[in-house]
Amino acid sequence: MSSEPQKISVAIADINNHQRQTYENLLHDESGITLLRDVVSGSGFGGDHGSVNRRLKPRTNTSVSENEVARIKRLNPLVLLVHMNDFSDEDQELLISLRRECADALIVLLADGSVHENRLLQSLEFGTRGYLINGTAQSHLSKAVKIVGRGDIWVPRKMVANAMSRMLN
Repeated sequence: MSSEPQKISVAIADINNHQRQTYENLLHDESGITLLRDVVSGSGFGGDHGSVNRRLKPRTNTSVSENEVARIKRLNPLVLLVHMNDFSDEDQELLISLRRECADALIVLLADGSVHENRLLQSLEFGTRGYLINGTAQSHLSKAVKIVGRGDIWVPRKMVANAMSRMLN
């Protein structure tokens, strides 16, 4: 009797609800993936908005980033997709907070091609498991999630050589 492989739980951290929903739509109903989201995400995929649990409501005395970290911590995903707008200091603080508060999550960064490679290499040094360019998300997102979910990394081939050089120096 064979058992079905366990699904990979995934959450998406992005302070931009519209962008988060774009990624959620790409993973919705994807085989082998359980997309974790709550009513606060505004995803529109179910949930009774009239009976929102007090725990799920964003706190008004904290920053948007702090609310996002608390939301992700509640969801407790295996794979955490983190969207970075331009890898600003605010984005980097969000990433560091997520890394600290959700230490077991396997983080994959989602960013556009304009993010400086040194910033991406820094993020790999402190534990992210991958990087995916926004423009390739539609065709590669579910594959990247599955690969990272089984313990491997997902980075563009060009970055592997640069990361190895950086580690050796």
